[in-house]
Amino acid sequence: MSSKNSSKRKRSVSPPRGGDKSSSAPQLRPVGYLLACDPPVKQFVMYNDSTRHDDKKWVLQDLDETHLLVNRKYKEEIIRKVEEWMNSNVFSSVEKVGEDLDIS
Repeated sequence: MSSKNSSKRKRSVSPPRGGDKSSSAPQLRPVGYLLACDPPVKQFVMYNDSTRHDDKKWVLQDLDETHLLVNRKYKEEIIRKVEEWMNSNVFSSVEKVGEDLDIS
């Protein structure tokens, strides 16, 4: 009789298997992405986020000086905006500054 009780306890205490599709546990979907960047890029993202409407905010959480949790829906837009901003601040030759200097 004691062996029946111990086997019942073992079955009721064992955790459900991870691959069990019949489990009633809800499936969690990612809400955002971790954005790791330097402080100037973070400030650029935060500034752009502050100019957006409340229902279309990029930043979900400001984590620390180099990390943000950003909304997954806006990941591609954030990347595109940061790349545009960074490309606008890159100069490939001295001639763009207005001087004709030989750089060879």
